[in-house]
Amino acid sequence: MLRWSHRVAALTELMAENSVIWTAVVALGYPLLALILVEIHRHLRAGHPQTAKLIQQIQVTVLPLIALHVLISRVTGISPESTAAKLVLTTLSISAINAVLMGLNLIVREGPLASEAMSRTPGLMLDLMRLVLVLLASAFVASEIWAVDLGSLLAALGVGSVVIGLALQDTLSGLFSGVSLMSGRFFREGDWIEFEEASGRIVKMDWRSVTVETLDDERLMVIPNSALAQGVFTVLSSSTRVFGQNIYVKFSYGVPPARAMAAIDATVRTVPSILTDPAHDIDLMEMADDGIAYEVTIHTETREEGEGATTDFLRRLWYRCQREGLTLAGAGNRRYRDAGPPTLSPMEIRQILANTSIFLPDAVGFQELQETARIGMFDEGELLVEAGQPSRTLFLVVSGGLSVVHPGKSGERALQRFAAGEFFISRFLLTGTPATVDLVAEEETVTLALEAIHVIDFLNRNPALARRLEQAIDTIDTGLKSSNAA
Repeated sequence: MLRWSHRVAALTELMAENSVIWTAVVALGYPLLALILVEIHRHLRAGHPQTAKLIQQIQVTVLPLIALHVLISRVTGISPESTAAKLVLTTLSISAINAVLMGLNLIVREGPLASEAMSRTPGLMLDLMRLVLVLLASAFVASEIWAVDLGSLLAALGVGSVVIGLALQDTLSGLFSGVSLMSGRFFREGDWIEFEEASGRIVKMDWRSVTVETLDDERLMVIPNSALAQGVFTVLSSSTRVFGQNIYVKFSYGVPPARAMAAIDATVRTVPSILTDPAHDIDLMEMADDGIAYEVTIHTETREEGEGATTDFLRRLWYRCQREGLTLAGAGNRRYRDAGPPTLSPMEIRQILANTSIFLPDAVGFQELQETARIGMFDEGELLVEAGQPSRTLFLVVSGGLSVVHPGKSGERALQRFAAGEFFISRFLLTGTPATVDLVAEEETVTLALEAIHVIDFLNRNPALARRLEQAIDTIDTGLKSSNAA
């Protein structure tokens, strides 16, 4: 069988009889093809950068080497068996192999073969596939161009592989462990894993190890593939699996389990980063000496969001417990006395109501209204009124501040703000219709709340004050409409 170089020589002999024609072909064809490739690269550079990179690679490496090979073999008359001709042909083969590998990678990643499964293929597996193709192509070049006897070479390598294998057994163990892990697709870069006492996000995977960035102190922890393959690890979150975690909360025995679980459930629903699907789960875990323990299972999109969700949940649960008079475990056993929720004396409540110029102390029914006023403390970002939900409570700001914002857009510019001494009321609070805006605490805020039913009863007894409140409602609602229009 003729070697590949002989086949190329035979093919070129069929195309021309003398070097003049080949010189013309190179002189005219090379610039024309180079210009075409440059134009293709320019058009693809913006929308398809990887394809443009492949075209450029062909233009600057493969095409010049083809022209050089034609000149050497057909114009100069140098024998295909000469070292110079073989070197040029070898360089051309290597460049062509590299271009083919780039093309295959482009087809797999972005072409018709691209799919979600291929996009999840670990980089290590792609490296192995490329290595196999390079070895096969290299064997072909060595055999066809340089006439290397592959059979003898493989036999020699077989003898030496025993010694090499013994010397590199630890390295090879890590390599094959990495291949096993990658082929199983247990995780990939960007996933979160937990191994022994550490957990973190995978930032790099290679032949030998997995590099994990821990969340607590942002260290880079390098875990050998062999250790992962032989140990037990947990995939905390991935591209196909959300992050789940358990939070433990303990209430005192004075809090009925039904009320405790209701408070936990309501608090979970106020944390935006906690997913509703999968739904959270609440279980009563233990009746210990110091209280009743509950386990809350929540899910977030990523591990990073999970840390923030835990903090938000625990903060908001504490404030809810303060408002609802629920005691967390240990509060009754402490050596010091908790300050507890904020309190106001009757005289302070009387003054706060009087400052509104509507709920006047000498009005009929003021005493009954004052006795129904409730004090509440809210954390920054908590919703006092949620758009789409009925709310029948008027809020007077004692300290802190409240913001009225577009539904579900608490981070945007406030439509209106209410500082200490001011109050928020809108027509939907008195009618019981769903709220049209969100009312959010700008910071830790203490409020005095009046239920609509008691406010309406008070106003029915005092028509003149009812007109004042109607004017306040018109002022607030007009401000909301103008802010929405803006």
